[in-house]
Amino acid sequence: MLRWRVAALIVATALAWLLAALSQPASAQVFAPKVDTIDLPPNVDVFNLSFDEVKKYSAMQNFELLGHTYFKIPERTAFARGQGRPGGELGSGFNTVRVYDGIAYLGGHNSPPTLFGILIADVRDPRNIKPLSFIPCNPGTRCNYLRVNRQKKILMFTHDYDGRDNPTKLPAGEKTKSGTSFYDVSNLAKPKELGFVSAVPDGKTHGLDADDRYAYVCAQYSSELNREGLQIIDYGDPNAPKLISTWHVPGQRKGEQYGPLNRYGPDGKPQVVQCHEIVAYNDRLYLAWRDAGSLVLDIKDRSAPRLLATYDYVPPFHGGNLGAAHTAMPVVTRVGEHPDILIHTDEIFDCPPGFGRILDVSDLKNPEVIRGERPANMQLLSTFRLAHVSDVFDPQKRQFICDGGGAGGRSAASTHLPWQDQRSPSLVYITWYDEGVRAMDISNPFAPTFVGHFLSPRFAAPGRNDRQTREIFQDPDTGLLYLTDGNGGGLMVLRHTGPIPDRLPIPGGR
Repeated sequence: MLRWRVAALIVATALAWLLAALSQPASAQVFAPKVDTIDLPPNVDVFNLSFDEVKKYSAMQNFELLGHTYFKIPERTAFARGQGRPGGELGSGFNTVRVYDGIAYLGGHNSPPTLFGILIADVRDPRNIKPLSFIPCNPGTRCNYLRVNRQKKILMFTHDYDGRDNPTKLPAGEKTKSGTSFYDVSNLAKPKELGFVSAVPDGKTHGLDADDRYAYVCAQYSSELNREGLQIIDYGDPNAPKLISTWHVPGQRKGEQYGPLNRYGPDGKPQVVQCHEIVAYNDRLYLAWRDAGSLVLDIKDRSAPRLLATYDYVPPFHGGNLGAAHTAMPVVTRVGEHPDILIHTDEIFDCPPGFGRILDVSDLKNPEVIRGERPANMQLLSTFRLAHVSDVFDPQKRQFICDGGGAGGRSAASTHLPWQDQRSPSLVYITWYDEGVRAMDISNPFAPTFVGHFLSPRFAAPGRNDRQTREIFQDPDTGLLYLTDGNGGGLMVLRHTGPIPDRLPIPGGR
């Protein structure tokens, strides 16, 4: 009798989820409300605020600010220190942040040019954050992206050719040493380089991810490749990491032809097709590949990655000069199981600006897909964007017409990085450049709702008027959130204080 009751309960629950899903539209457009901070009084330097002033001039709902530091460290560039330009000094700008065991690893940001290297800091006391050591990027490169193997104490990060403002210059005629570095960080005061895997000299690199043995890196690994592809690196012996396989979208290598969807945008210009960000989970890679969209690779055999699915939306949309896709994040509901849904963000600084999508990827669980008998389907469930940004398509001109502030306004409206809260898979944080970080409840992925926000003071560097909230990370031990600012505003430590969704997201339909 008990087994029958349990079975009946399971069936009833499944039917309830199914009915909820079927009651929703095929895809919905969800809008984040307009929020802004209190303007600073005249003659107040936004790069010289006390902690209490940072709190005062921030806007927050369901967030608490626990700590902030500008990191006005000596390794900053002359630009950040205010040399040779009007105005005061800036703090450090950062992109990626990871925090384990009370230690933060931060990748310096290069636009505006403030810091070219990796900073390691003690963040155990959010009100008394202390720099511990600094690793410079290779001469002439930037190194914005990093990952950490917590157990093995290995730091890995990429060096990209686009480091023209790096104060450590290359000798005349030399090319950059682009690629991926592996460091021993067991001694936090003295990180030690262990190994390096090259990209081509003057090569492009970008995001990466890693598991206990392999690193998955966006890198231009061949002179025959026009932009970043995928490198899979075995760092089981970190003193001798080795490249074991590569993968690229057909058309990226010289002599190849792009497929029809990857040739031109709706404006007739060539698309930007490159590996941008990677999330590794459960023997699969979830990749944002700029104008090629979301891709999923099977990597059970690391030596032979296999494409499982794509979601390509360029055209009808276009990605501007950078390309569209920023991050494709699987929403993990049960550890060890493949996800049903995916959060996908854009980084389009054009018209229409980038926005977020929630995709159904449950078809990837189908045995036919797993065996490679047919490609998987991804289905759009909903989109999310800012309420105050609008666009209209002109059928005569065959282009979108935007309002709301020109290029700067559109840039501010672009989505950036999603992060899933460890307490509930239905709570997601989205960084949004000038619109700070937003909390979103995705328990109904057909109609997600915005449930909180944090906007720092507008740390606007000279020549900019927008906030540059970049990436967010949740400490797996404390649950605290670490938020980076790219303009020189340093690092903020937050706590989410809002309600935690108590149900899993409605699963995918297949």
